[in-house]
Amino acid sequence: MFWWIFALRGGFALVFALVLRFAASLLGTIFFDPVMLVCISLLLGSYVFANGVLLGVAGVYARQHHLRLWSVLLGEALFALVLAGFVGFSLRMTSESLAWLAALHTLGIGCFQAASAIRLHGNGRLQWILSLLAVASWLMGVIFLLNRHEEVRTLTVWLSGFELIFGVGVLAFAFWLHREAPAKSGPTLIAPAPAGA
Repeated sequence: MFWWIFALRGGFALVFALVLRFAASLLGTIFFDPVMLVCISLLLGSYVFANGVLLGVAGVYARQHHLRLWSVLLGEALFALVLAGFVGFSLRMTSESLAWLAALHTLGIGCFQAASAIRLHGNGRLQWILSLLAVASWLMGVIFLLNRHEEVRTLTVWLSGFELIFGVGVLAFAFWLHREAPAKSGPTLIAPAPAGA
């Protein structure tokens, strides 16, 4: 019913990936790297905040319609908003702090995608998409942690690549959710009714 929120989220991820890639190309040029780091942190904070708002809307909508995903969506929304707030208060980033934030962002996404996949048991295709996104997010998080001393340009390009993959995955999820939800919304997406209802 709210597949379009996931489509918007995927679209935002693709736009963010392209903007990040452009920002990475400016590092080391006529722009000072500290200035670019502030710009990148503002971009990351704004993107994560927008994600949190979209997920919050989806979570409230899912709660109103007794869908199983509501608690996961609201949990991910809260995580995204807290992370966005933290990014907003720590604008003076270094390459290492950028790596830590990117790792936290990707590992958190992975955990919530895995939780959503578990909640969608019985919807094979949707489960597979979310499971693949979870694995890709965890792998990227580990890469950021193991390479936290890399240059800002490299970290930004990696984050851009991850967001590109994530955006395509979320768009695929939105597409199949739109196709399958009307036929399968009853037993698989809607939480069981309380006893005696």
